[in-house]
Amino acid sequence: MWYAVPQVEKTRAELGGASFAKTTADRKSPWRIGWESVKVNAVPMVVLWALAAVMVLAYYFFPGVAEALDPVARWQTESGAVAAFLNRLVFNGVLPGIFLVAGVSVRTRRPVLTAVAQGVWCGLWGIVIDRFYLLQAFWFGTGHDLTTLAFKVAVDQFAFSAFLNAPSNAVFYFWAGRDFSIVRARREWPADFLRTEYLPILITNWVVCVPVLFAIYALPTPLQVQISGVTSAFWVLVCLAIGARRASCKPSSRGG
Repeated sequence: MWYAVPQVEKTRAELGGASFAKTTADRKSPWRIGWESVKVNAVPMVVLWALAAVMVLAYYFFPGVAEALDPVARWQTESGAVAAFLNRLVFNGVLPGIFLVAGVSVRTRRPVLTAVAQGVWCGLWGIVIDRFYLLQAFWFGTGHDLTTLAFKVAVDQFAFSAFLNAPSNAVFYFWAGRDFSIVRARREWPADFLRTEYLPILITNWVVCVPVLFAIYALPTPLQVQISGVTSAFWVLVCLAIGARRASCKPSSRGG
């Protein structure tokens, strides 16, 4: 199995009627939650980094690889938003959905709904990210020297992700972790949302994505959103783990 959810140390019965804020304080910091959600997937994460590096090297040193990816680049150039949306729909919705349905350790109460919602959500983000990659190319050029790559990764992770992508995903995965129940999400919304929900997502994003982004930005711009969709499938599963892990810390009352 490519992915596993960290086991929760206390049952809901053991937690009793403790408030969510107290539960969070008594258990683990958001830094540790984010780190553990990555650590239990350390092997596939390292494999992902290695594959990203191999992909870039193969693209530039083996002409057959560039030729094989050329139709993908043309499709992205010609179709734009549609290609970006479909890429994320498949790799961030359908494929994680297979793991949600097939894997006992990752199955949610509503795996099909989770996969569909996840696919649409990430598909829309695919469109945004494609526009962002084009903007990055306009700002910093299309070179793949270390300085250009470092500027793009820094803007990506410490501006775009920190202030737009990560907060939005924190809200979405909080809701997903509560079986898409608006009633339950409202009831369990923590007063310290930024610390308990946003920071674990952001930390996870930095740990998983920074090395991969150097590889993504080294590729031609039309390929960047397509390859990032493939690599982000892993990050999607980790984020689902964080949402489920935080929800499992709550007392057992459910709504909606």
